[in-house]
Amino acid sequence: MRKMYKNVKIDLTPLPILEELIEDLTNKYLTQKAVLASCGEYADPHLVQGLESDIKLLDEVLERVYDQQQLINARAEQIIGLN
Repeated sequence: MRKMYKNVKIDLTPLPILEELIEDLTNKYLTQKAVLASCGEYADPHLVQGLESDIKLLDEVLERVYDQQQLINARAEQIIGLN
C-alpha cells in the first residue's frame, strides 16, 4: 500500500495568494496620491477631503492585506518545517 504514494509530490512552498490584490491596491493608492498632488490649491475642498480619506483607507487596507500575506507565508513555512 505504501508503494502507490511514492510518486506523490506535495509542494508546500508559500504561494503569494494575495499578491495580485496587493498590486491592485498599491496601484490604486499611488493613483489617488497622484490625483491629489495634481489638484492644486484651487481644488474643491470636498474633492480633496474625499481623496485624502480614500488614500487613508487604502493605506490601512493595504497594510492589513500585506500582514495577512505574511501570516499565510509564516503558516506555510511552519507546515514545511513539520515535514
